[in-house]
Amino acid sequence: MKSKYPVLCGSILICELLVVYFAVLTTFGLSVKSAQTLSLGQLLIGASVVAVVAVAAVIMLPRRIGQKRPGVILGWIVQALLLASGFVLNSMFFVAVIFIALWAVAVYWSARIDREVAARA
Repeated sequence: MKSKYPVLCGSILICELLVVYFAVLTTFGLSVKSAQTLSLGQLLIGASVVAVVAVAAVIMLPRRIGQKRPGVILGWIVQALLLASGFVLNSMFFVAVIFIALWAVAVYWSARIDREVAARA
Protein backbone atom coordinates (compact mmCIF):
# COMPACT_ATOMS: atom_id res chain seq x y z
CA MET A 1 0.00 0.00 0.00
CA LYS A 2 1.21 3.48 -0.85
CA SER A 3 2.18 5.93 1.84
CA LYS A 4 0.88 9.48 2.05
CA TYR A 5 4.31 10.93 2.95
CA PRO A 6 5.33 11.71 -0.65
CA VAL A 7 2.11 13.57 -1.33
CA LEU A 8 1.77 15.61 1.85
CA CYS A 9 5.39 16.10 2.92
CA GLY A 10 6.80 16.25 -0.59
CA SER A 11 4.51 19.12 -1.57
CA ILE A 12 5.67 21.16 1.45
CA LEU A 13 9.34 20.64 0.56
CA ILE A 14 8.82 21.58 -3.09
CA CYS A 15 6.98 24.75 -2.06
CA GLU A 16 9.91 25.59 0.22
CA LEU A 17 12.29 25.35 -2.74
CA LEU A 18 10.33 27.98 -4.61
CA VAL A 19 10.13 30.27 -1.59
CA VAL A 20 13.87 29.98 -0.91
CA TYR A 21 14.82 30.90 -4.47
CA PHE A 22 12.35 33.79 -4.54
CA ALA A 23 13.80 35.00 -1.24
CA VAL A 24 17.31 34.90 -2.74
CA LEU A 25 16.20 36.97 -5.71
CA THR A 26 14.37 39.40 -3.44
CA THR A 27 17.33 39.72 -1.10
CA PHE A 28 19.72 40.42 -3.94
CA GLY A 29 17.36 42.65 -5.89
CA LEU A 30 16.40 44.85 -2.97
CA SER A 31 19.93 45.00 -1.55
CA VAL A 32 18.60 44.19 1.89
CA LYS A 33 20.73 45.80 4.57
CA SER A 34 21.43 42.58 6.51
CA ALA A 35 22.53 40.76 3.35
CA GLN A 36 24.65 43.45 1.70
CA THR A 37 27.85 41.63 2.54
CA LEU A 38 26.79 38.58 0.51
CA SER A 39 27.11 38.31 -3.24
CA LEU A 40 24.53 36.74 -5.51
CA GLY A 41 26.79 33.71 -5.87
CA GLN A 42 26.93 33.19 -2.12
CA LEU A 43 23.17 33.53 -1.83
CA LEU A 44 22.63 31.04 -4.66
CA ILE A 45 25.07 28.56 -3.10
CA GLY A 46 23.15 28.74 0.18
CA ALA A 47 19.84 28.28 -1.60
CA SER A 48 21.27 25.39 -3.60
CA VAL A 49 22.36 23.60 -0.42
CA VAL A 50 18.81 23.88 0.90
CA ALA A 51 17.48 22.71 -2.47
CA VAL A 52 19.74 19.65 -2.64
CA VAL A 53 18.80 18.55 0.88
CA ALA A 54 15.10 19.15 0.15
CA VAL A 55 15.19 17.15 -3.10
CA ALA A 56 17.07 14.35 -1.32
CA ALA A 57 14.40 14.39 1.39
CA VAL A 58 11.61 14.13 -1.19
CA ILE A 59 13.36 11.22 -2.90
CA MET A 60 13.92 9.43 0.43
CA LEU A 61 10.40 9.79 1.82
CA PRO A 62 8.70 6.45 2.58
CA ARG A 63 6.85 5.17 -0.47
CA ARG A 64 5.02 2.29 1.19
CA ILE A 65 3.21 2.09 4.51
CA GLY A 66 5.56 0.89 7.23
CA GLN A 67 8.70 1.61 5.23
CA LYS A 68 11.53 3.28 7.16
CA ARG A 69 13.50 5.83 5.13
CA PRO A 70 15.46 8.96 6.16
CA GLY A 71 13.32 11.43 4.20
CA VAL A 72 11.44 12.75 7.22
CA ILE A 73 14.67 13.41 9.14
CA LEU A 74 16.13 15.18 6.10
CA GLY A 75 12.95 17.23 5.94
CA TRP A 76 13.52 18.40 9.51
CA ILE A 77 17.07 19.34 8.50
CA VAL A 78 15.61 21.44 5.68
CA GLN A 79 13.40 23.18 8.23
CA ALA A 80 16.47 23.93 10.38
CA LEU A 81 18.32 25.32 7.34
CA LEU A 82 15.34 27.48 6.48
CA LEU A 83 15.26 28.80 10.04
CA ALA A 84 19.00 29.50 9.84
CA SER A 85 18.43 31.52 6.67
CA GLY A 86 16.69 34.05 8.90
CA PHE A 87 20.13 35.23 9.97
CA VAL A 88 20.74 36.37 6.38
CA LEU A 89 17.28 37.79 5.75
CA ASN A 90 15.31 38.54 8.91
CA SER A 91 11.91 38.00 7.32
CA MET A 92 12.86 34.36 6.67
CA PHE A 93 12.34 33.67 10.39
CA PHE A 94 8.62 34.31 9.84
CA VAL A 95 8.57 32.17 6.69
CA ALA A 96 10.47 29.39 8.48
CA VAL A 97 7.99 29.30 11.35
CA ILE A 98 5.13 28.91 8.89
CA PHE A 99 6.88 26.11 6.99
CA ILE A 100 7.91 24.34 10.20
CA ALA A 101 4.27 24.30 11.25
CA LEU A 102 3.19 23.05 7.81
CA TRP A 103 5.90 20.36 7.88
CA ALA A 104 4.91 19.18 11.37
CA VAL A 105 1.26 18.94 10.33
CA ALA A 106 2.15 17.08 7.12
CA VAL A 107 4.31 14.57 9.01
CA TYR A 108 1.62 14.06 11.65
CA TRP A 109 -1.21 13.54 9.17
CA SER A 110 0.87 11.32 6.89
CA ALA A 111 1.72 9.04 9.79
CA ARG A 112 -1.86 9.04 11.05
CA ILE A 113 -3.36 8.23 7.65
CA ASP A 114 -0.79 5.47 7.10
CA ARG A 115 -1.58 3.95 10.53
CA GLU A 116 -5.33 4.00 9.84
CA VAL A 117 -4.93 2.44 6.40
CA ALA A 118 -2.65 -0.25 7.83
CA ALA A 119 -5.16 -0.98 10.61
CA ARG A 120 -7.96 -1.46 8.08
CA ALA A 121 -5.87 -3.82 5.96
